[in-house]
Amino acid sequence: MNQSDTLKTMSGNINDNILEVLLLSLQRSIPKLALHSKRIACIASEIAKQLGYDSDFQKKLLVAGLLHDIGCLKIGVDLEQMPISMAQGEQLAAYEQHTIESENFILPLVEDKIILQAVRNHHERMDGKGFPDQLSGQEIPISARILAVADYYDTLLAGEIFGEHRSKPTQAKKHLIEAKEKILDPDVTDALLTILEKPPVLFLPSEDNPLKLYTLVHLEIGELKIGDLVNQDGNFILKQGTQITQAIMDKIDNEYLGQKVLTPRAVETKTEDS
Repeated sequence: MNQSDTLKTMSGNINDNILEVLLLSLQRSIPKLALHSKRIACIASEIAKQLGYDSDFQKKLLVAGLLHDIGCLKIGVDLEQMPISMAQGEQLAAYEQHTIESENFILPLVEDKIILQAVRNHHERMDGKGFPDQLSGQEIPISARILAVADYYDTLLAGEIFGEHRSKPTQAKKHLIEAKEKILDPDVTDALLTILEKPPVLFLPSEDNPLKLYTLVHLEIGELKIGDLVNQDGNFILKQGTQITQAIMDKIDNEYLGQKVLTPRAVETKTEDS
């Protein structure tokens, strides 16, 4: 089944064409936020899989991840100029409305409760100090708790959307552990930590991928065959064909900042002289 078939009508009345329009709108308005949403979608669906949820639930987390910040298009805060950590007063209040605006944005298109809850409540905290509803613990829908962990992890690795503070993978794991119970669901966090035991990277399939979404793969010792490994800025880390050793994997885990992406090389075509 290709990506279009996977996404089509998974919420009952939204399809890949509508998703494409929404993502293109976000991409053109706030490009970094669109990439963040695609990474969150991938990570959240992988966490759901690790927790044992079925493929239908995983697909719903994928859609929720793609749409969770779409309300940022409506909040009237210039995210290009101001890191969220610097927001105060009216600007902070406006930003905290983005989850509600995201929910309102997709309500005419999405009927599925799991997706809507994830979008609305992905900034709730286990201690009840999140937003918009100040839910705590098990009051927070599981879809939102999963999305919150994925969002927290991507922010650690990729940096606050415009704050650019990034953690090394080993530092990110430490911060995840520290955030358990108070901010993040401990079981969901442990599921992500299990995924992180073997260095994961994002893979950008070149076929059957109209929305340019990521899948998650793990680096392994041996020849890197499926693409070039780059960081989120497009700078090369490893070229296809590199022999990966344990030392190289440890270096990637301990030193390189930001998310890593495997991008397939374009197929080179040769023409013969006539």
